[in-house]
Amino acid sequence: MNGLFPADLAVYLFLTPFVLYVYWSHRWVGWMPWTNLLVFCIVRIVGGATGVKDSTSIAANVISGIGMSPLLLAIDGLLHEARYYRHPEHSVLLSRIVIVAITGLMGAGLGLSIGGSLQVYQGKGTSSDLLHWKVGSGLVVAVWATEVVWAIFSLLPSQCKKDAPGFKDGTKLMYGALGAIVFAGVRVIDNLVGVCTQRKDLSTVFGSTAVRVVLVFLPELLAALSMIVAGLSSRNIRKHNHVAEKESMSA
Repeated sequence: MNGLFPADLAVYLFLTPFVLYVYWSHRWVGWMPWTNLLVFCIVRIVGGATGVKDSTSIAANVISGIGMSPLLLAIDGLLHEARYYRHPEHSVLLSRIVIVAITGLMGAGLGLSIGGSLQVYQGKGTSSDLLHWKVGSGLVVAVWATEVVWAIFSLLPSQCKKDAPGFKDGTKLMYGALGAIVFAGVRVIDNLVGVCTQRKDLSTVFGSTAVRVVLVFLPELLAALSMIVAGLSSRNIRKHNHVAEKESMSA
């Protein structure tokens, strides 16, 4: 079904050590983006390994089709980390509400997508299963759209403090998140169109290799790279933590 499994396996095996290093260098403030990005890499490695062993594996192809959720959650986490350093006095409650809302939407979308797509791939799908898959895919796009709005809001002058000690590194993270959002958008919109139209040429499973490279493999890879580059370029960001905490406490 999917000839990109070896590429997934090789690429994400290569990227995982970099993600681990960024995770270690950013520590607790960055646990959410880098944990989810690590999960995304592991999911891609598992899917790739399973697919290399058996390219017709339903599990491998389902993972390939709906494995974007950890990446989207990682982007949300990166926006949160960027906001923390760009403005230590920003509303933590608002950020947490957004995180909970996005996580809830993603959980619902993932559950519906997995349940519906499994039945369809097994040839047992009903119109109800297909509807669940479509709704689940729509919720994933809603998560992405929410992140777009959240990112734009976070760029407003009121949402940053240019004299904050971590502003420069936080801005690097913000740019990394923005780049990842753009590439992730290509992926989730393509998935929604493919599921809703049931066009095989747009399918993450049955589409041509060229389509899957351009609309699936590359957008995911570029989104992950955008985050990793931002994380590496701000690897010394923890030195700002104690200053940011003091400012937040004195505010």
